[in-house]
Amino acid sequence: MNRKQKLSVFCALLFLFILIALFFPTWTPSIKGENSIAILEKVKINDSELEVMIRGVDKTNPIIIFVHGGPGCSEIPYVRKYQDILEEHFTIVHYDQRGSGKSYQFFEDYSNITTDQHVEDLLALTNYIKDEFSQEKVLLI
Repeated sequence: MNRKQKLSVFCALLFLFILIALFFPTWTPSIKGENSIAILEKVKINDSELEVMIRGVDKTNPIIIFVHGGPGCSEIPYVRKYQDILEEHFTIVHYDQRGSGKSYQFFEDYSNITTDQHVEDLLALTNYIKDEFSQEKVLLI
């Protein structure tokens, strides 16, 4: 195979990968239990949709919201490697910040995002989670 053919194959595979990523949503494995929760979904926060993953053996447990580093550094792809013990005692919430990971929208302009905007999003997400799970407080990590 010559260089031009290899490049064509590579481009075709890349295009196929992008199509699969766009049309097949990501998911999180279920957790067995009557009161468990395991969801990965977009949540409308302020004027943007943020990808949020919520997992726990008992959704009445205390809530921890993990605030990932960044900007631009999603934690959702890695958390299943270290949070399974936490899921037994807490309801764990991860989210992709505005413009990061699955919260990135192709046609949205992120050039003016500020730290204040990330803080406002986190406060709104915290209120959403508190209301959704009828809890007075959450832990932020």
